[in-house]
Amino acid sequence: MKYKSCHLIEHGISINVDSIQACCLSREFNKGLLPIINKYENNKINWDLLFSVKKEQRKFQRNKDLPACEGCYNLREEDWDEDDYISFINFDHWSQCNSNCIYCGVQKNKPKTKNNVLNAVKELIKQGKFKNTGEITFQGGEPTVLKEFEPLLKLFLKAGSNVRIHSSGILFSRAIRDGLKQGNVSVVISPDSANKETYTRIKRVDKSNKVWDNIKHYRKGLNPDLAPNVKVKYIIIPGINDTLEEINEFFNKIKSYDIKSIIVDVEYTYANKNINKISPHVYMLMDYIENFAKENNINYDLYDSAKYADKSRNFAKTSDFSFDSFKTQFEKFRNENLLLFVNY
Repeated sequence: MKYKSCHLIEHGISINVDSIQACCLSREFNKGLLPIINKYENNKINWDLLFSVKKEQRKFQRNKDLPACEGCYNLREEDWDEDDYISFINFDHWSQCNSNCIYCGVQKNKPKTKNNVLNAVKELIKQGKFKNTGEITFQGGEPTVLKEFEPLLKLFLKAGSNVRIHSSGILFSRAIRDGLKQGNVSVVISPDSANKETYTRIKRVDKSNKVWDNIKHYRKGLNPDLAPNVKVKYIIIPGINDTLEEINEFFNKIKSYDIKSIIVDVEYTYANKNINKISPHVYMLMDYIENFAKENNINYDLYDSAKYADKSRNFAKTSDFSFDSFKTQFEKFRNENLLLFVNY
């Protein structure tokens, strides 16, 4: 049946510390998440209950928009099937991490306890209610410190699933490297800077050299077709890493490591606070990075907050990158908008 919905409402779940939602995406902005099960027990997920709730949500979406999903960029009109199965899973059920990013609210906002889910996921697969047609995502927390991570990863690789892993990059994972070489895994590492001092300020751990070294090892030896699966993310944080000097240093690192995928985001608190008055210098940075990616045959993508920032863009796309004029105008806008920056 054709109607406006998304792949996550239809066949996705996000497994949180003690609850299960349809997804983990922010809306524009603060319109809540779509809950399915408010609480589940360790290694026990009532799949019958979950599918009954999802069926009601799909039914509501067919006839009327779900309020929590209003304005989400994932919504699209399509001929959706009505079968009960899961093909998209986001694992977000722990908060332990080996960095302490200034912009991250995970560790302070989530309880330290966690539920194990490996056996529950095995049960889903055993029931024939899992299809490998979507994507598995590990978010968290830091996946490489999760005891279940490698068993879960191997389970989905055996099932032929595509897996996307968000990692700090501090710990090198042979399972991630093997999945990259197999072609089913992509890894997203967010150093946010190529400068050691800036990295340490953002992450509050002195691991910059280790992270970039691990990025290099993940990239090494990959076939050209698989090279874009090592994705380096740059979160623009106004007042910290939002200078042309920082970006150019990042470009040099990207070229020297032969990275073929760049992801750009805008720091969530700043974007949420200023969604309709994003500083023009932020858009200029986004355009500057996109232009660099095009010139160097590098994949370029925007993440959650950057997509909403781009959607509410109040500044024309920058096309003239004559450096002297660009730099002067850029610094003018940055200086004019200092009061919008978040005080970390």
